[in-house]
Amino acid sequence: MDIRQLQYYKEIVKQGSISKAAELLNIAQPPLSQALKKLELELGTTLIHRYRQKWQLTETGELLYQYAEQVLGQMEEVQRRIQEIEEGTAGTLRIGVSSACSNMLIDYIADFRNKFPQIKTNIYSGDSEGLLMKLNHKEIDIALIIRPSNTEQYEYKSLKEQPAVLIVPNEWTTSISEQPTLEEIAEFPFIMLGAMEGHSFYENIINSFNKHDLNPNIIIECKDIQMVVAFVNRGLGISIIPRMEYQSLLFEHFKAYELHQFKINVEPVLMKLKGEPTSKAAACFWDLFQ
Repeated sequence: MDIRQLQYYKEIVKQGSISKAAELLNIAQPPLSQALKKLELELGTTLIHRYRQKWQLTETGELLYQYAEQVLGQMEEVQRRIQEIEEGTAGTLRIGVSSACSNMLIDYIADFRNKFPQIKTNIYSGDSEGLLMKLNHKEIDIALIIRPSNTEQYEYKSLKEQPAVLIVPNEWTTSISEQPTLEEIAEFPFIMLGAMEGHSFYENIINSFNKHDLNPNIIIECKDIQMVVAFVNRGLGISIIPRMEYQSLLFEHFKAYELHQFKINVEPVLMKLKGEPTSKAAACFWDLFQ
């Protein structure tokens, strides 16, 4: 028993006549009658009692009809979903976002959902170094991260550059000037955003202090910006992080200062592997970024 036999049988029952079914299926009546007899022979049962003026489904015929409807309905659903995936109107988007860029992603996801409500989105968070590994292993389709120093194997789209800012707990703001200097910063417990392979943010901060013969008082190193923010919020120290247009209740508990003595900018980028095929869902999301 195959799909074509089920299609023929379903149409025969639905039309209540082999001749009508043959007409709709655009085949001759004798081959359709033979197909029905062959199906009954294969199953070892009579599916339809055929009389001169009428015919009637048997119990097994009714069972097979219900099964045919179910199977053929599932086949149609599979075909529909495959078509939607190929057209980019369904499927799954797998995107990785670094903690530094997480708030930037929200508006893009909202826009994407409005345009493609049938596409499911799986979001993987982490640091830029770990997400690049996931991208290289094809565990995600796209990564929204801070641009690494080596981008040869990737395609990328740049977002607006963001400056680094100093974040200070509210209760410490009276002890620091409105334009903090490196000399002032070096006096406070410092929470350092950890070094990550392929990224120079850590080195740029250390080099800025070294140029002035200073050493930051590093008490904690952490690769997760959200954790760094939480430590500063708890009053454990100060830190320098990419500004990244944060929208967080945590920012009610500390103040952000622009850095005038030195400038460190970071570039958020949307990245995918160069020359590798991507899903239709990923392609649709990629196209949102101009």
